[in-house]
Amino acid sequence: MSAQTVPLDDLVTRAKRDPQVFGELYDQYFSKVYAFVYRRVDDRQTAEDLTADAFLKAMRNLGNFEGTAASFPAWLFRIAANVVTDYYRSLRHRSAPLELDRWADERPGPEEMAMLQSEADEVRLAVKYLTPDQQDVVLMRFVGGLKLKEIAEATGRTEQAVKSLMFRALSTLRRRLQEQRGLAREGV
Repeated sequence: MSAQTVPLDDLVTRAKRDPQVFGELYDQYFSKVYAFVYRRVDDRQTAEDLTADAFLKAMRNLGNFEGTAASFPAWLFRIAANVVTDYYRSLRHRSAPLELDRWADERPGPEEMAMLQSEADEVRLAVKYLTPDQQDVVLMRFVGGLKLKEIAEATGRTEQAVKSLMFRALSTLRRRLQEQRGLAREGV
């Protein structure tokens, strides 16, 4: 039986008793967790290592997980965010680089590709001005696809605090992008 046909409640319950079942949870969430981590560290090998660390910690601590299956993704992203934070603390960095390439399944032509890369570079530069907490909520929302309630669980904040943090992050991004585009027009 595949992870897609097994209800998440059953899968989490079974994984608590049988570590081999955890592989189905891994298969179900790997790509989202990896994307979240990769966009924080901007290095494939580091992202692979940190994603593996996050899933290892989740597997080791699954027996202590007391939430519902619906809160499992938030719990998993909290672990991943903590692993990334620990990584940067060990390097004594304050913020993580962010990669925001968003290519469609169809490859764009060379001109469109250059324009998309330029826009991604602008966003990447603007995101560097966000605090690590702001980066986390933006990535959990737009890369991880988590709902505000799940982000609140993952970060230990209220939904209102997450909304406020998200609002400030998006306002900062908008302002930075406007500033960057203004400087570009002036030829700076």
